[in-house]
Order: sequence, then structure tokens, then C-alpha cells
Amino acid sequence: MKKFLLSIAIVAFSASSVFAQENSAEKLRWKGIMNNSFWSNWELSIGGGINATGWNDWMKDQGDFSDNVGWQIEGSLTKWFNPIVGARLQVAGGQISPATKTTTYESKWVMPHVDAVVNLSNWIGGYREDRVYYAKVFAGFGVSVVDVNDNAGTGFGFASGLINTFRLCKALDLNIELKSILTPARDLPVDLNMKSGEYGQMYSATIGLTYRFNKRDWNKAYSQEEVDGYLASIAALEAGLADAHRNEGKLAERLAAQKAATDQALKDNEALRAELAKKKPAIGSSAVFFNFDSARLLDRAKSQMQLIKENIAAAPKDQVFTIVGHADVKTGSAEYNQKLSEKRAKAVYDYLIEQGVNKDQLTWKGVGSTQNIFPINNTNRVVIVK
Repeated sequence: MKKFLLSIAIVAFSASSVFAQENSAEKLRWKGIMNNSFWSNWELSIGGGINATGWNDWMKDQGDFSDNVGWQIEGSLTKWFNPIVGARLQVAGGQISPATKTTTYESKWVMPHVDAVVNLSNWIGGYREDRVYYAKVFAGFGVSVVDVNDNAGTGFGFASGLINTFRLCKALDLNIELKSILTPARDLPVDLNMKSGEYGQMYSATIGLTYRFNKRDWNKAYSQEEVDGYLASIAALEAGLADAHRNEGKLAERLAAQKAATDQALKDNEALRAELAKKKPAIGSSAVFFNFDSARLLDRAKSQMQLIKENIAAAPKDQVFTIVGHADVKTGSAEYNQKLSEKRAKAVYDYLIEQGVNKDQLTWKGVGSTQNIFPINNTNRVVIVK
């Protein structure tokens, strides 16, 4: 018993050392995974099943296999230090039934033991939180206490086995554990007449549930290459920002040039309006302007034609308004300008019809570039409604 207590102390000391190490170093890694704090990644498990007792040559002195079967329950507390390596404290117990060919012994049995656990799935296949099945192996030691016919046996036992884990949800697992335990001969009933140096075996199969609490997953540990790439991206962004500051003056110049062009366009528009006022079209006449080489109605032109629509509506029902399309004098051929002027006149005609104007009050035609009604800059890109 003293040896066992000493062993437990050694394990506790090792765990405290790991805890201190994790608190002092924030970059503990295992295959690209950052270790969590000591209080993260704990598991609590319970389970139950059957066991079978054997010793040396199974068929030599033992009874039938079924005569050596007993029941077993177990509870475990596991701490994972990273996705691959963990430590477990388990208390297993129940009833074992070692049987000779003539006698069956029933004994209450308990064995607390400490195990090192390795997650083979994460080790071989890499860490994945969405994995459904995990294969884990363990090995450890503890104290086996057997009491058969009031003749108690206590001594060290060695445990090892396989844990098949099925992930049910983020916090809950289903476990099927296959375990073998080796014990000295003296820890089995003396009636078995086992000699010094011989050993007994207990094999078990249990099924149970595991609850995973506190932080359950693991954070990615970025490699130096990834960190360097991130820093390079930051440097590139900073360089781009510096370029943007250097180009600020050029952008200001472009903005000033654009403003000057806009001011000039406004001046040209005012000149066209003044020219139109000088021409003094007949009462009831209106002008709709177009862009260069275009017959598409502008938004401001559509707004203007709302006034034209109102003027037509206010006129006598038998009055007919003529829509005359024009084109620039000094650009394009005569044939092209004729077609362009017709398209402009037809566009105005169609829009007024869409707005509900009586088509019997409208007629349209194009005169091409035959009439230079606005000689300023040859801007005869207009339709006159009169």
C-alpha cells in the first residue's frame, strides 16, 4: 500500500508540473495544436459490463469459460493535455468468479488505477473536432483488492486496453472499453494453488458514457510560415496606404480638373438657353436636347416633357403639335444626320404617347442638319415641339 501511495504522489507531482508548465508557456504545441489551460479538456465517465478471470494456461486447471464470468462497473476522470496524450484515474470493481474444474469462487473486487491514454485517431489522422469515432489505447497500474472466502489479497495490478469512443454530441461520448489486468498469483484465491511467480488475468468489456466539460476543443497553433505570411500582408497593406497618401495630391488635381469640366458644361448649357431665348420660337414651342450622336432621352428631358404634356393638354383638342428632329450641321453625313434626327423626333413622340397624349394631336419628322438653328458650337442636337 505504501508503494501505491508513493506512486500516486509521483503522478500528482507530474500533473502539477504540467500545470505549471502550461501556465508559464503560452506556446505549447502538438502537431499544430495549442495546448489549453490545465482546467480545460476534462472528462467524466461511467460504465458497466462483464469480466472473466483466468490464470496461466486457461484450459489446464480452469473450469468452463462461462463459469469464470462476473460483472463489473467503473468510473473514470480523464484530463487531456493535448489532442493526443491524456491521463486517467479509474476505479473499477465488481464481482469476479475464478473457477476450477470443481469449484467456483465468487469475490467482490476493486482496483483503482492510474493510466496514460493515447488518442490514436488524432495521432495518426490529425486532430479533427468533427470526427465521429476515436480509437484510444491506455496502460497503467494500481492496487488490486480481491476478497475470496474472507481470504483477502491486495497487491499491484497492471491494466491496459482499448477504448472505442463514438461522439454523440459536443459534450457526450459513448465508450466501449476492452481491458486486461495482470495481477500476482497471491492476489487470487489460495485455493487455486498458484505458485510464486505465476500471475492471474482479468479481462473485461464495458460500455458507458463520457461527459466532456469546460473547454472541449483545441485552438490551432499557427506556424512561423503562417505568421510571416500574415506580417507580409500587413506590410503590403501599409505600403499601399503610403502610396495612397502620396497620390493624394494627384487625386486632388483630378478632382479640380473634373470640377472645371463640370463648370464649363454648365456655362455651355446657359449659352444654349440664351441662344434659344434669342431665337424666340413660336408661342407654344419647346426644345428637348440630346447628347452628341444619341437619340436616347435624358432624365432632365423627360422632366421637361411633362411640361410639354401639360401644354398640349391645355391646348384646343383640334390643335396639332409638330415634333421636328435636328442634327449637328458640321458632324456626320447628311444621310446619317437625317436618320438621327428622325430617331430623336420619334423618341419624343413615343414618350409623349406613353404619357397619355392623344396621338391625333401629334406629328413628327426629322430635318437632319439642314437647319442650323443653334450655330453656337454647332449644337443642333435638339427636337423642337411646336
